[in-house]
Amino acid sequence: MTRYLIDIRLMGPVKQQISDLSNRLRDQFRLENYLVAPHITLAGPFSTDNEERLVADFTRTCSGVRKVPNYDLGGYGVFSDTRVVHVTVTPDETLKQFRYSLSQALAPYCSLRDYDLVPAEDFRFHATLAMKLDWLTFRRVQWYVNRQEDVIFRHHPIRATLLRNSRIVCEYDFLQERMLTRAQAMSRATKKRDLDILKVWSDGNGV
Repeated sequence: MTRYLIDIRLMGPVKQQISDLSNRLRDQFRLENYLVAPHITLAGPFSTDNEERLVADFTRTCSGVRKVPNYDLGGYGVFSDTRVVHVTVTPDETLKQFRYSLSQALAPYCSLRDYDLVPAEDFRFHATLAMKLDWLTFRRVQWYVNRQEDVIFRHHPIRATLLRNSRIVCEYDFLQERMLTRAQAMSRATKKRDLDILKVWSDGNGV
């Protein structure tokens, strides 16, 4: 089955911080099969039989955002029912409304989870570190991360990404206000430009 996901890929120093912690978890608890690439989920995973409409709605919703969304990262949290360990994410109002608008646009023809459809103020943004753990490992990892330094970094989500079976379909660049193809999103030139922008923001001179 084709599975789609819409997320914000973490980049720059914050991606490195979370990747370093993931590597420590892998080595400490042998979690190779339970770790995920650093990202913030906006919708999904879900399925649909109308990718053309999905791309069109994704593009329309992204292009309707008039202010670059942003968020803060902080400490750690868990979802006990699904045994997920994550970094907490505090979104601004723009990111909250963008995520909710996406869910409303896709709901009529995509198999979104109930969780994807919750109101803007109730959605719990997070960056997953490990998931689908057995109960004992979950408790041990929870104890471990709660004793790590918080991931504190203010970071603008430059791009929102639509993936099909973990492969990029397209990405919207909020600063350029345009959709990027997979080739453009993965290019060295785009990556360099993003890292230059992130450096400006980390120096306190960004938008």
